[in-house]
Amino acid sequence: MPHPDALRWDERYAREPDRFALRDPRGLLTERLDLLPRGALILDAACGAAASGRYLAARGWRVIALDVSLAALRLARLNVKEEASPISFAVMDLTDPWLPPAWFDVVLNFYFLSRPIIPAYRETLKPGGLLFFETYLGSPGANPNRFLESQELRRLFADWEIVHYAETERWAHARSGYKEKRRAAQLIARKPS
Repeated sequence: MPHPDALRWDERYAREPDRFALRDPRGLLTERLDLLPRGALILDAACGAAASGRYLAARGWRVIALDVSLAALRLARLNVKEEASPISFAVMDLTDPWLPPAWFDVVLNFYFLSRPIIPAYRETLKPGGLLFFETYLGSPGANPNRFLESQELRRLFADWEIVHYAETERWAHARSGYKEKRRAAQLIARKPS
C-alpha cells in the first residue's frame, strides 16, 4: 500500500508539473555555495523535483536526492542528463528514516518538517558537515506537527556552530491558489569536529 503522503504528492506533481519542474534552487543555498567543500557528498532530503540537488550536481557535487514521491523524482530525472550530473534518486519515507552514520558532508532540508528526522541528520553528517535547513514557522493556532516554533531550529542545534540563522517572510502558494506571505526559519549549522 503506497504511503498516504506519496499519493498526495504524486497527485500534486502530476497536476502541476511545470510549477514544480521550473523552480529555482533555494537562495539560502545558492548564496552560500562558498561553504560547500569540493567533492562533497550531499543529501537533498525531501527533494521534490530536486531543484537544489540538480543545481549542485550540474556544478560537480555528488548528490543523493530522496523523496516520498516517485512522481517528483521522475520529474527531477527528466531534467538531468545522467552522464553530466552526479546525482542519484531514491524513494524514501523520511518521516521515520534510517540514514548511514557519518556519511554525508552536507544535508539539505528545504520546506519539509518531520521532527523524527532531526536526530538522523545529526548522525548522518560527518564531523564538520553542514546542515542547510529552511521551513515554515507556525502562526497562532497552526498545527505544531507541520510548523516550527520561533527559534526552534536554533535551540535544536545550539551545540553546533550556527553559521547563519534568520527568521524571514517569503511569498508562498496558499491552498486557495493565491500567494500569501509566510514566515520561515533558515539555519546553516556545522556539526562539531
